[in-house]
Amino acid sequence: MRKVVTSLIMSSLLILLLSRCAGAESWEQVVTRGFGEPSNDYAWSMAVFKGKIYIGTLNFSKGGEIWRSSNGDPDNWQKVYHSPSSLFSNIGVRNLYVDGNDAMYACTANGNGAEILRTTNGQRWVPVENLGTRDNAAFRCMVRFGDYLYAGSGSNEAQIYRSKNGFNWKLVNTNPSLTSTKVLDPITGSEVTNNTMIGELEVFHDQLYAFTWTREVRYRDLVEHMLGLTIDVPEDVPERHDPSPGAFEIWRTQDGVNWEKVAAQGDHYGNGMGFCLLDPDAGMDNDAIISTAVFKGQLYAGTLNAHADTAIWRTSDGTQWTKVLDFFDLGEKANYYVWRMISFQDKLFIGTMNVGPTKQNPAVTGAQIWASESGDPGTFYNLVHNGFDGETWADGANINIPKNIGIRTFGIFHDTLFAGTATIISIPITKKQSDGETRIAGRDIGCEVWRMIPDTSLSLINKASPYPLKVQPYPLKVQQSKEEKATLPGCLN
Repeated sequence: MRKVVTSLIMSSLLILLLSRCAGAESWEQVVTRGFGEPSNDYAWSMAVFKGKIYIGTLNFSKGGEIWRSSNGDPDNWQKVYHSPSSLFSNIGVRNLYVDGNDAMYACTANGNGAEILRTTNGQRWVPVENLGTRDNAAFRCMVRFGDYLYAGSGSNEAQIYRSKNGFNWKLVNTNPSLTSTKVLDPITGSEVTNNTMIGELEVFHDQLYAFTWTREVRYRDLVEHMLGLTIDVPEDVPERHDPSPGAFEIWRTQDGVNWEKVAAQGDHYGNGMGFCLLDPDAGMDNDAIISTAVFKGQLYAGTLNAHADTAIWRTSDGTQWTKVLDFFDLGEKANYYVWRMISFQDKLFIGTMNVGPTKQNPAVTGAQIWASESGDPGTFYNLVHNGFDGETWADGANINIPKNIGIRTFGIFHDTLFAGTATIISIPITKKQSDGETRIAGRDIGCEVWRMIPDTSLSLINKASPYPLKVQPYPLKVQQSKEEKATLPGCLN
């Protein structure tokens, strides 16, 4: 009998050890259906300011919003900002940045010209001086470096603004210009600007790094997924448009004005734009750096790849880069973006964009979260698969699309990790061959917010939550050879 008891104890300890190593964290849903407004498609940004957590949304139909909570619990959220209800207003809050304890900034997206909003109390949001033009439709990132706040923007050209006081902003005339890289447009045969957006800004080893986007690729699947339609294309029309002629670049500076190419056209370190000299197979399809993080003394960058050959790279000195995770090698052929990264409880957490099934690749799953305790190759494990709960909807092509297509934002509040999701964008469109009626594309289902509960035993006692508690361990897949590359179903970033 003693041997049986000992065996059971050892088996239980082994199971517990394996579950801990595999990442057995559970997740609780704290926001559903876009805070009660289903046209809030993305939880687009997140920040903690003066004891409250804030989340900015993307809302094409009614204008972006900002919500906050004092504890992050369900039914404890208050709307503190709402953009005017117009497609030509601030359609969303793409970034929330807290500058010390004095002020928080909201970086917006706006087709008529992006704005930066400022608040000192979280309720009254004041636009700083008018910055936006049609060449500058979005501010995507902000960071303090030295005496200045820096904000990265773009639409047709990558731009960086800076301010000493948060109210008065000036365009930085960088030397050389961040738009100096030219690439050949395969359609027109003319040279075009490669860097159209500053995707991320990061401070590392006392230098400011800027990560750019090139011109984004638009595929037929983008329209099919986002509008839920089946598009009839003649047989002689290519399946996708010509690819973007360039790739992302990485630049750095010590003073904010004089910049050096780190991974770019003609850089001195042998990286090349898009890391094309380090990874020729994927390099020129690496259209953007979508997310960055500093973790255990190293700088990490996650890519957007036009064929799903998405990866995470890192550097210890800013110039020598190494790939540490290749989703395609893991058989994950539809993680098109490494959308967010964050360091939490001595681990690096990764959120991806995964729109889900296509006709060419029907077995993909929706938003994912991965983590690693070291960031080393072979150490990343999966925490969330299938967009947390596996819920889907059937689009116009009768393909089941995941409800949550991506992890768009992370935040840390009350020693807990929060994750905000993205759903298919809801845009009012005219019905085909109708009498002028409109419908909402993407089912108008609304973003969600989930928070992590490290101890899965809590799932047995937390019965009061109005939303289900989900445990999502998922094994790391065996690496596979690179074969057929998937087609990109894109979305806003």
